[in-house]
Amino acid sequence: MNTNHPNIHTKSKYSRAQFVLTVITILLAILVAGIPGALAIMRRADAQVALGNAKSLRIALQTASTECYAAGRPLCDTAGQGGVTEEVWKEVITDSKVPGDFWVLQTDEGGYEIQRFYYREGDFTVLYCKEPLTYEVYYQQSYIRTDFPEGT
Repeated sequence: MNTNHPNIHTKSKYSRAQFVLTVITILLAILVAGIPGALAIMRRADAQVALGNAKSLRIALQTASTECYAAGRPLCDTAGQGGVTEEVWKEVITDSKVPGDFWVLQTDEGGYEIQRFYYREGDFTVLYCKEPLTYEVYYQQSYIRTDFPEGT
């Protein structure tokens, strides 16, 4: 058998290149197939963080509500940031240390017990409802945004 035949070397070069390209293709396919799963896991983790922050916010709002009631000060101000007075807003943000924004949506008839609030952190929105006690976490993404010049 003659091993110096030129077709044998050419054939082995092409088979190595074919093997390398096959391995690269398989690795890329695995990588592309794994990305959506990894993103879903990361999104779920971010949702858990937003939920934890909303729970911290609820405790801070309850504390502020109790303090306002005891001092005879108002808690809510529909014109204020977050639907509460400026003093309450600063206190709640400081106490809860949440990075997002919140809005008090509903209180009891006395105006001191928070029934519902909305918390937004990044692409996540958390809705809190006291009766029945629920937290709903939504993943939101802006699809269309329109800016109109003034006067149109």
